[in-house]
Amino acid sequence: MWDTYLYMTLLGVGAGWYLVNYRILTPPLRILGSAIAITWLGTGYSIYIGAVHHKPNIHVYHILIIIQYVLYGLMFEKLIDQPFVKRIIRVSLVLFALISLSLSLTIQPWNQYNSYATTLFNALIAIWSSYYLWRMFVDIKVEALEQEASFWISTGLLFSSLGSFFAQGLMNYLLANTANYAIMVYWIHELMDFILFVFFLLAIYIYLRYLPHTQRS
Repeated sequence: MWDTYLYMTLLGVGAGWYLVNYRILTPPLRILGSAIAITWLGTGYSIYIGAVHHKPNIHVYHILIIIQYVLYGLMFEKLIDQPFVKRIIRVSLVLFALISLSLSLTIQPWNQYNSYATTLFNALIAIWSSYYLWRMFVDIKVEALEQEASFWISTGLLFSSLGSFFAQGLMNYLLANTANYAIMVYWIHELMDFILFVFFLLAIYIYLRYLPHTQRS
């Protein structure tokens, strides 16, 4: 249970920090702040349903993952300059929502863990984050990467999505063959989530630290 408290604390601190500074954030950071806040609210609601009312709560994550992808996708659509890639991202938002809902209505209904949608989510986020990081290096528009909030956000998303992608596939295999190791993979997945939101906290810290004083008022 301690991991849940720690995770919700990180989410709450992140959501509060982004929303308090919402007025001076760039559009991509505003979208990210909204994603963190919605993740915090959705996860909190899921915990409330499960812990207080002792009712199934897995359906919450079927909806939450769609909202998360739409917001992360919109964030990358703002960060990426190439028009063609921006159009692909916008199309992927609709397709992901349709595919996820279709899976929830057929193969993996609302009372089951949506592993297929989660795997697709991680794969797409890994693609957009790696593409953005690649463009940062190729275009050389930034002199000091460590001072760019978007660099830390994309790095965190890339690391987390790739780790979760492989952990998800490994967990599906282990659950079918040896459940003992599946617990270890579960904790790896949890660790990825913690690391991701630490990167998000680092990103806003970097942004505020190097923000010119003239833009703070």
